[in-house]
Amino acid sequence: MLFRLLRAYAVWFAVSSLVCLLGVVTTLILNANQVSEFLKSYIYHWDGLLVAASGYGALHFAVSTHKQQFHSLIMGVLDAHDDLKLQLSTELEQLYSFRNKQVIAAPVFLVGMAVLYMCGYPMTGFPKYYLWLASSAMFYAGGLMLAYGLYALRIFHTLEENVDQVDLQDNVNIVELENFHFYLSILFLTAIVALYFAFRGTLTANFTFTPPHPWIGSVVNLFLAPGGDYSSVRNLLLYPIVLFLPLALFASFYMKLVLRKIYLASIKRKVDEIDTLTRPIIEDADTSGTEVRIIEVRKLALELKEKIIQNNKVLPLITLKDTPSIALIIIVILQFVWINDGQISGFFGNLVGAS
Repeated sequence: MLFRLLRAYAVWFAVSSLVCLLGVVTTLILNANQVSEFLKSYIYHWDGLLVAASGYGALHFAVSTHKQQFHSLIMGVLDAHDDLKLQLSTELEQLYSFRNKQVIAAPVFLVGMAVLYMCGYPMTGFPKYYLWLASSAMFYAGGLMLAYGLYALRIFHTLEENVDQVDLQDNVNIVELENFHFYLSILFLTAIVALYFAFRGTLTANFTFTPPHPWIGSVVNLFLAPGGDYSSVRNLLLYPIVLFLPLALFASFYMKLVLRKIYLASIKRKVDEIDTLTRPIIEDADTSGTEVRIIEVRKLALELKEKIIQNNKVLPLITLKDTPSIALIIIVILQFVWINDGQISGFFGNLVGAS
């Protein structure tokens, strides 16, 4: 699993390098005097190599592994009633389809393109528009990940709504559910890493914050607060944080919560089966020795149920594997506050003695 992730990152780092090389060569032919500016913008200001490698690498990893992982969970670990199994199969087909994700990915991509274009790009002619399209591509990757996340949540919502009809298959233990937990933790981490680099790229980008066209400036002025100026469009760069971060946080928590419910419900049903089987035997027992032994079995089963339900270590919702993701989330939020809130950045600057 981890090898697939590293390979996906390596592939898209190479693709991003080729995109950069193509831009440099074409700019050299068409606008030779802007080659240096283009190269610095793509690599240093936009973090283009890291943004593409992390964003599309994470997407590549998710697309190449989610079929196996979700199919293994739904068909190989969980045991659902026939009607529910048919419904889950339909939901899986929706999750596996690439075409239906475009309904979500395309609008996210177009809005992202509009936001970045309004912020204003340096240079003119080909390098300007090439950099705009290349940097906007991160929103398409984000839109696809958003779409896959929503379809995955639909499956888990179906499972939660029918938790009484879902059980664990025979010979399935907690380890197999923990493996899927580990997979979710990796997906969550890759998504947050991609979001971090994409967001950081917009914060460090060499935007001009001037209207690319007069009519765009006129429209923006209609929404400006009194005393504001066009540079207020910087606030639109919150778009990826507002759209993607809450979903990533919720999806990771919700999927683990549903699996926890299924596991605990399965344990409860098994204990109830033991209780149901032992009750009539206890009532009809002829010898005190037999009755005592059966009562002890029933008591142990009930104690087992209570211990499992009360044990917070059974499929925990947050584990050490989630620590890197949580740390990155904090960094993303602090970085935006530091750059965009003068009062807070000034306070910490004075605190550490920075000018």
